[in-house]
Amino acid sequence: MTSYIKMAAMITLCIFIPPLGWLFMYKYSTFDRKTNFVLAAACLAFFVYANISAGNVGNIFSGKGFEQSLTPTEFREKFNAASKRLAPNLGIEISESLNVDGKNFSYEFAPQLKLVGTVDSEQIIELKIFTEPKNQDESFQVINVLGLLIATLNPELDAEDRGEVFRDLRMLKEVSTEGSYDWTTERGWAKYSVHADKGKVIFSVELMRAEK
Repeated sequence: MTSYIKMAAMITLCIFIPPLGWLFMYKYSTFDRKTNFVLAAACLAFFVYANISAGNVGNIFSGKGFEQSLTPTEFREKFNAASKRLAPNLGIEISESLNVDGKNFSYEFAPQLKLVGTVDSEQIIELKIFTEPKNQDESFQVINVLGLLIATLNPELDAEDRGEVFRDLRMLKEVSTEGSYDWTTERGWAKYSVHADKGKVIFSVELMRAEK
């Protein structure tokens, strides 16, 4: 790697991914310590300014990552891609376009399994899965859809981490329709909740957005 390429890579990383850029600077920079410090400070200032302008500053300092957003079309594409990658033999997909009526859209995976989304400024802010599983097969289908939903919204999670979400929601093996309960957990930009009452179960996902 030539010195010019190293310098360009270092500056790019410092601007867009500061921690990685600083590590790259520590290992490969040919500048003296003072110059490195000034360069790193300038790149960090630009990084913070750019994200303040984009409305992401709340997430930078909260440690939750950048604000993310999905349109219904993007969600459908990512969900189906996750299904093909993680569960190709199950044939679970959103086969129709998710058309927004007012501020909502809906899709029925099965008679006992319905997805409803809420949209604000064309971006999804909440997703809910309504279900009343009557047997183990229907419960298993709900688990699969929810697992794909988690993989779609938090693609950084591996299988073990997705399982941890299920454990937090007390539903690792099957969906219980007995009793009333509420559980909540968060991963990245998504807040997952499960609510059950009188045999009806609602899974909801609130997509947390940076404060404007």
